[in-house]
Amino acid sequence: MPPGNPGSDSESRRYCARLNYTFVMFAIAGLSCFLLFDYFEVPNAWQLLWAGRFLLIGICLLCVFLLRRNPQNPNGIVLFGAIASNLFFCFGAAMIDNVIALSLWNLSFATCMLIAMPAWLVWGWRYQLASSLPLIVFYIPIFTWLSPLQLTDLVGAGGAYLMTTLCIAPALAHARFSTFQRTVMLRLALEGRNAELNRVNQQLLTQQHELEYRANHDLLTSLPNRRFGLEFFEQVLLDSTRVRRCLSILFVDVDRLKHVNDSFGHAEGDHLIQLVAEGVAQAAGDQGMACRLGGDEFLVVLPGACDMASQQAATQLMRRLQERRLREGIAFPVDISIGRVTHDPVLQSDVDVDDLIQIADDRMYRQKRARRRAAAGLSDRQA
Repeated sequence: MPPGNPGSDSESRRYCARLNYTFVMFAIAGLSCFLLFDYFEVPNAWQLLWAGRFLLIGICLLCVFLLRRNPQNPNGIVLFGAIASNLFFCFGAAMIDNVIALSLWNLSFATCMLIAMPAWLVWGWRYQLASSLPLIVFYIPIFTWLSPLQLTDLVGAGGAYLMTTLCIAPALAHARFSTFQRTVMLRLALEGRNAELNRVNQQLLTQQHELEYRANHDLLTSLPNRRFGLEFFEQVLLDSTRVRRCLSILFVDVDRLKHVNDSFGHAEGDHLIQLVAEGVAQAAGDQGMACRLGGDEFLVVLPGACDMASQQAATQLMRRLQERRLREGIAFPVDISIGRVTHDPVLQSDVDVDDLIQIADDRMYRQKRARRRAAAGLSDRQA
């Protein structure tokens, strides 16, 4: 971080610009308040002092505009106004011919520019020293040249206080700047730590979601696994019993999977499983769920589906699989056997999940055996 820059990030510069903007507005108010001082305490030169004050107010308004327009260099903008103010202070002090008025002038201006400024602004001792250079270089020469008073009058009229504050001001500015630097560094470190914690937390959440997904889904088909599917089935059955609504299930078994594995390879067998998985997922729709029970068996839960709707779902599932086989030119057979069960809580007694699955499993095997006998009879007739 550069010595005169309170913060390398834009947020620190904006904060510094807001502080400087507030201080310049405070300076404008202070300059306006001292117009009456000029008129009553410096009657022989109040016109010149007023002209200087109004010019200085204009410079401060320009600083305000620049701070609002371009807050990237707030300290340089305020330094311009501070140098102009100190030059005005040097010339204004030389216009005063009253020791008491000169004391008030020195005390008020020194308190504002050499105590309030370094305690308020965040710009480091170098900027503070640069803003005080007009006082250091020009104050005594201009006073000696233009003032009707003597240097001994200046010493008693706040000169000692002025010199003391000239020494104190850079130390105050350095202390303020160092505190601000540490604050910025701590804030940046805290933001970095928070970002790291957020990143780690996001990684943990991602890992948790992945673990939950792996725990609840079959990796080959991306369908819910047996545990997750049966939990859903059990909840749907409870809801169906409570509201007296029909419920249907399809117990799907892939035919001739072993033949596909042996004849076409296990990769094609996995492809067959995935094809059927996509089909049963489509058959389940938005309200239902399809899960892989294991191996070549799938379960489709159809909440609210009556017997006719389940029959239609089973027929569409088998038709879609055959259409896809023809459309994609799949060499191996894509055949399934389906056992359907519809439970109507109004007409039937209460059952559990295992009962319905067992009934569907029996019906599926009856369909499979019937198809085998039909295929065997067709072969005998052809022979």
